[in-house]
Amino acid sequence: MYQNKKNLSRMIEIVMLAIFLILWAMLISGHRLSENEVWEKFEKKIPIRPEILKDAGETLINHAKNEMVPLLSYEDYLGEDNVLLPFFRSIMQTEMFPIQQYSVDYWDGNDNFSSLYSDRVPDYFTESDDESVEDKKTDPGNMDNTGTGTTYSLAKLTDYKFLLEHFYIVDETTTMTKTDLDGKKLLQTDLSVKMKGEDPLVLIYHTHGSETYKKENGKTGSVIDVGKRLKKELEEKYGIKTIHDTSIYDQVNGELDRNAAYNYAGDSVAATLKKHPSIKVVLDLHRDSVEDSIHLVTEIDGKKTAQIMFFNGVSRLKSGEIDYLYNPNKSANLAFSLQMQLLAAKYYPDYTRKIYIKGYRYNLHLAKRAMLVEVGAQNNTVTEAKNAMVPLAELLYRLLSGEKAYK
Repeated sequence: MYQNKKNLSRMIEIVMLAIFLILWAMLISGHRLSENEVWEKFEKKIPIRPEILKDAGETLINHAKNEMVPLLSYEDYLGEDNVLLPFFRSIMQTEMFPIQQYSVDYWDGNDNFSSLYSDRVPDYFTESDDESVEDKKTDPGNMDNTGTGTTYSLAKLTDYKFLLEHFYIVDETTTMTKTDLDGKKLLQTDLSVKMKGEDPLVLIYHTHGSETYKKENGKTGSVIDVGKRLKKELEEKYGIKTIHDTSIYDQVNGELDRNAAYNYAGDSVAATLKKHPSIKVVLDLHRDSVEDSIHLVTEIDGKKTAQIMFFNGVSRLKSGEIDYLYNPNKSANLAFSLQMQLLAAKYYPDYTRKIYIKGYRYNLHLAKRAMLVEVGAQNNTVTEAKNAMVPLAELLYRLLSGEKAYK
């Protein structure tokens, strides 16, 4: 009995395969028949009724479901009202198809989705824009010693605890290690470059090109306007040829959509670096978001100037390293931001906030001298943000010239 059923199943499979091959042959032969003509020819050559084909198709589908993904057939075995059914469905989502549960958590806005699935989802999913970067910060992250130019000793800067507490804010999603903050290594990393030449040396871009500032005289400026000012400062004052990418990566069809902004921007930056291998510095200019009562402003040369914050991603969550977001340039990135921070403390105290450390990568892996810079916040005017580009260009020039700011 069992053997007969098995043979019948085999025959049905062979027939279905034959039907597929006949239809495929008709398609590639260039015949263009109407549905009725196809069916008439089909009935003449293979005398099988539609209901038999329907039965055979359903049998094959059920057989495939039971054999390939048996958990999907539990509902048939248990019945839709069975109390155990939700339990089996949960197993299917969390154990067999974690990407499905990940997407459910993501779109439901669960705060812990990234740490729960950091080791189980593809890099293209988690490299998507991390919305929590845009959360309004309640702490402006001001440096402790402000008001006078400060040069720190190498001895102090090699103290892990001093370095961490004095210069950094570490987001709750991640941790910093003594290996990350090896002060001597970071400070002695040579980041100088040859600045003479006609080829571009700096790339400025904006992952969130839609970020704007407070209205001023009825007009709203954006981070792209700020990037234009930095390019002008670098080229006209210091002779550093700069490429400014004004693409807006956080909009799709004219609507704000940051789900894949870092992916889009990263692809573009990689292409630009391939086309211009002379580029040594990659800056992603952003505008921060803080509590409405906070105004990130200082005064430099008599002008109101937005405070800035250097931002590093370390490719690590509290649950561990994010291997698929590996950053071979992480140490150089950290050296870049710390050396810039020390130069700012020496020449423009109260200009920079503490360096912000977060868990993801933010395309900083694309270059050794790559950095994300938050320029002011939603409460700043675009004029204040543009003014901040004057000291930033100077500090960058000093660093690329080889200047160090420690005793």
